[in-house]
Amino acid sequence: MEAFRLSSLNIRKLVVTLIFLSISSLAALLFSDDDPSQLNRVQVSLFAINLLSFLALVPIVAMSARKLLFDYKQKKLGAKLRLRMALAFSGLALIPAMVMFFFAINFMNKGISVWSDADVEKGLSDALMLGRSALDERIQDALFTTSSIAIQLKGMEGITNLLEIQRKENNAIQLSLVDLDRRLLSSSSSQLDQLSVRIPTNFEINQAALKQSWTSLDSTADDRYLIRALVPVISFSLNEKPIFLQALYSVDPKLSMMAYSVEETYARYGMLSFMKTPIQYSYALILGIVFMLALLLAIYGSFEFADRLVKPIESLEKQTGKKNSSEKRFSANNEDEISALVNSFIAAQKEAAWSDVAKRMAHEINNPLTPIQLSAERIQKKFASGSKEKEFIDASTKTIITQVDVLRDLVDAFRNFAEREKLRFKKVDIHNLIEESIHLFSRQHLNTSFELKKGDIGIIEVDINKIQQVLNNLLLNAIDACQSSKEPIIEFETKQIKTNSGDYCELIMRDNGKGFDENIIANAFEPYQTSKEQGKGLGLAIVKSIIDEHKGQINIKNRGIGATIKITLPIAQNNPKESTQ
Repeated sequence: MEAFRLSSLNIRKLVVTLIFLSISSLAALLFSDDDPSQLNRVQVSLFAINLLSFLALVPIVAMSARKLLFDYKQKKLGAKLRLRMALAFSGLALIPAMVMFFFAINFMNKGISVWSDADVEKGLSDALMLGRSALDERIQDALFTTSSIAIQLKGMEGITNLLEIQRKENNAIQLSLVDLDRRLLSSSSSQLDQLSVRIPTNFEINQAALKQSWTSLDSTADDRYLIRALVPVISFSLNEKPIFLQALYSVDPKLSMMAYSVEETYARYGMLSFMKTPIQYSYALILGIVFMLALLLAIYGSFEFADRLVKPIESLEKQTGKKNSSEKRFSANNEDEISALVNSFIAAQKEAAWSDVAKRMAHEINNPLTPIQLSAERIQKKFASGSKEKEFIDASTKTIITQVDVLRDLVDAFRNFAEREKLRFKKVDIHNLIEESIHLFSRQHLNTSFELKKGDIGIIEVDINKIQQVLNNLLLNAIDACQSSKEPIIEFETKQIKTNSGDYCELIMRDNGKGFDENIIANAFEPYQTSKEQGKGLGLAIVKSIIDEHKGQINIKNRGIGATIKITLPIAQNNPKESTQ
């Protein structure tokens, strides 16, 4: 299935063709409904067309469903909403289609059952018997008339004129004399009759000689019925050979027409009764395939409609908050794309607002810093010697210069938050980065215990400087939080986790400090959220921004004593040469 791939345009053309074939099949089925016997001639074609259409559509729908389920398992953006909408539309198409199918089958079976209704069969049988009784009566009359004519024949002299007179008196079409050897001795025919003299067969002559009569009901090319009677002429013979009189009589055209109609209808009824079960199965099979084909088309249409409907929402969400995609990738709640869109839109607005504020503040603060620092340095140089107020001036200018450096650090923090640099991904052992940060702070905080529990993970793909900045920032916050602890402990733990979207490194940091302020923990990653007296409130916001750039996630929570920070980072970046701004 993976090897068979079609472009979206070709798939749509194929689906349109299948829809046309399905409609054509329904039309053919509709037109054959008036003549059920016609279905025998077209059912093979209908079945083949619908079966091929069904088999062609199955892989298309299967591939679409497989891709949808794969995206859902991978928790891709928009997959959950697309799946829900596809299921909803498919369900809306399935229920009425099934109801219509079962009602169609039921009505069809009831309609076909009328063909074999007992009353209809009895009525046709009675009509056939009535028609045959009328014909039998007419045949007996013809036989009696023919026998009467045969008694009046005394010899061959003037036989032709006598036959002509008897034919006219008895309304016969044809009178003819034949001997035992089937030789025609004489005949008389009506001028309106175009039939040639039909010589009886040896079987018919033998039957007439044995039973003293022979009758039959013959049909003509123009759907008329003729009564033929054959009797022996006992009153005379030729050379001691028996002579037979054959007479043809017409049947009333109305009686002929009714008899023919009854015979044809009864034969047709017998054929339909015999075909009842095969026709029912044929109709049910073709309707079933057409139903499945229509259902697959509806399911594929629901996939396409859901995809077209969700795409603008996905595009808007991507534009409003790419950083939130990492949160949705690991989210365990039932938040759908609409809720995520609202949240990401709000988050994007907040981030844009804070970024704009940070840029403006950095610009406004930075402008006066340089002249202030230069002025303080000039004053310090001017009064460097010979002044009684040297000590006072030195102390004042140092204070000014020191505070200017503090403000510059604040400006740098604003800039780091507002401007994201392009990431430079490199493969590195995460444990080495953690150990470097621990080594940096352990020399200054000898009373704090640092621990690292290494998991089964090593090389990951990150921007080394950015992740080092994250670790340093978190360590500094943890050390500040543990100042009131008698035995400060900061613990790191790493482990590898596997999800549907790939392999990830999970970094957990725990401390036994005072934890996060419950009043700000919900908004701890927003700028200027801090419980420190001298804090800027930008540290965790910068940390969160760096983790988002790495397509990761960070969570914080308080525990019984202290706090826990959990960071999840992908082991390999999908596009390591580009920044994920």
